[in-house]
Amino acid sequence: MTRRLHQSAPARDDELDDIPEPANLRFLRRMVTLLTVTMIVGIAVVAGALVMRIAGESGGTPMTEIRVGPGYSVKSVDHGAGDRLVLTLREKASGEDIVRIYRTEGTAETYTVVDD
Repeated sequence: MTRRLHQSAPARDDELDDIPEPANLRFLRRMVTLLTVTMIVGIAVVAGALVMRIAGESGGTPMTEIRVGPGYSVKSVDHGAGDRLVLTLREKASGEDIVRIYRTEGTAETYTVVDD
């Protein structure tokens, strides 16, 4: 009589394939898959926003010139707090004074006001 030391049970695997998956386990598997996809998309969005933010900071050019329309004359120009430029215009037709405040990139040190 010969004995086998390692016997496989092929019938056992076939029996396990025939057992239906429980509803709770199927729901849990789908939820884990959905969570994985959501996290991958979230990481991609955060990385994209970070790249756009970093790339956007170096793209600005400093303001060096302000053009005033033909119906206005420049009354005064002054530096506001920080990076603001305050421009007071006089409307030629009515004589009203108009104040415009511009935000510059960095400190507003070098600029040209051009009357058209």
